[in-house]
Amino acid sequence: MTQEISGDLSGRTARGAAIMLVARGLGTVLSIAATAVIARFVTPEEFGVVAMVIAILGIARVLEEFGLGDAAVQAERITEGEVTSLAIVNMVAGVGLAAGFMACSPLVADFYERPDLVPICLALAPLFIFAGIGSQPRAMMRRSFRFRPLAIAQTVSIVCAAVTGMVAAIKGLGAWAIVLQHLAGSAALAVATLIASGWRPRRPAPLSSIRPMLGYGVNLGVSQFLNALTRNVDDIIIGRWVGPAALGAYGRAFQLMTLPSTQLNQPLTSAVVPALSRLQRDPERYRRLYRSSVEVIASLAFPLAVFTGIAAPAMVGTLLGPDWSESVPLLRALTPAGLMVSLNVATGWVYLSLGRTDRQLRWRLVGSAAAITGMVGGLPWGALGVAIGLSTSRVVMRLPAVVYCFRGTPLRLSDVGEVIWRPVLASLAAGVVAWWLDPTTLADGFRLLVQLAVFAVTWLACMLVIPGGLGRVREGVRLVRGLRRGEIEDAA
Repeated sequence: MTQEISGDLSGRTARGAAIMLVARGLGTVLSIAATAVIARFVTPEEFGVVAMVIAILGIARVLEEFGLGDAAVQAERITEGEVTSLAIVNMVAGVGLAAGFMACSPLVADFYERPDLVPICLALAPLFIFAGIGSQPRAMMRRSFRFRPLAIAQTVSIVCAAVTGMVAAIKGLGAWAIVLQHLAGSAALAVATLIASGWRPRRPAPLSSIRPMLGYGVNLGVSQFLNALTRNVDDIIIGRWVGPAALGAYGRAFQLMTLPSTQLNQPLTSAVVPALSRLQRDPERYRRLYRSSVEVIASLAFPLAVFTGIAAPAMVGTLLGPDWSESVPLLRALTPAGLMVSLNVATGWVYLSLGRTDRQLRWRLVGSAAAITGMVGGLPWGALGVAIGLSTSRVVMRLPAVVYCFRGTPLRLSDVGEVIWRPVLASLAAGVVAWWLDPTTLADGFRLLVQLAVFAVTWLACMLVIPGGLGRVREGVRLVRGLRRGEIEDAA
């Protein structure tokens, strides 16, 4: 039996994006609340101790799925037997990685010269198994555009993680509150995904039938591994050569910096990539949907990233408290990197939807080398130097990344430039005004609200003044209405 989708792809994409963004919005509010509570009870050093393990775990966890979920989504046709075979591969990989990570826990402790990391490594090892369980059921919900149950499963995961982390932190469990938060969220996602998807294993297909998807997955998996390595090298070198307290401050700053991308990229990717994959043989529709999607993410990501950098002191003081003041300069230094991370999704959509994970892998080798060079080069200046090095490398490599990605596709560089320059200009102008009118004498919470109001009003005013900006605002209103009706307007 094959899983095929008929009907209006634009409508399905829009409804999927709307559902996933609403769910992510609710999850963001809860995650921010949990972060604010936990930060009052867990010190930067305690957070940094767990972050040492999470950094290495995060690199290894890419291997548990190895791109097979995306391979199932991208395939034009797939049988239930082939899905079962892919699920078996994911499960075997999860169990093997969990056992391997447990066996390597003394090596992790030796690397950081902290024997107390061994029990944390052992406790976090089941994360590999939980991820392997839910990988293919999540992929099937994405492939069939069943975003409502997927959003519910992800929201359940966020709720369980937040509640567990807050309760454990209030009970005084310190670093173990973070460990339990990760375990509860991952376990809940696995269980909720199985229930929500309704997927059940069938008779496995022979290995030969999934070999093309394995090839796609291997290229994507290696690319994702390099990306994970790049994203975690900073934590590893700071934890090893600067210390857990510095890593704790850096880790929370990084979390706030990446909040826009983590909350926007995943839900939009879940909706956009399946639709783009179906339009591989229709270049003009592919291009229009891509432009529309890029404008949506640029109009959200640019303002959020710029505001995060401008309002860093008030944001850290409000969400984390006075004990985390060292995160302020780190958050500002990481803001350019956060913006580039938000835009990475634009190239990822192309590689995934066109099945060009081989090209993605080749570029990842170049981009990862540049990022690691920047971070290591900044290490003599501590965590702040690492943050500046990461941001510098990300900004320098962004344009070459887009040029390389678009080669041989229906897309051109102008397709991005024409839809992002207005929100970019408006965001920069709003940032300058919010910086200039920063009410430093107010308490952090009120200061943050005032800066947010000033930024939002200025951004909207700029969009109305910029040539064509009023039209883009109207397009945005139509887009919101279209999302509610299950339609999508072309931004081209």
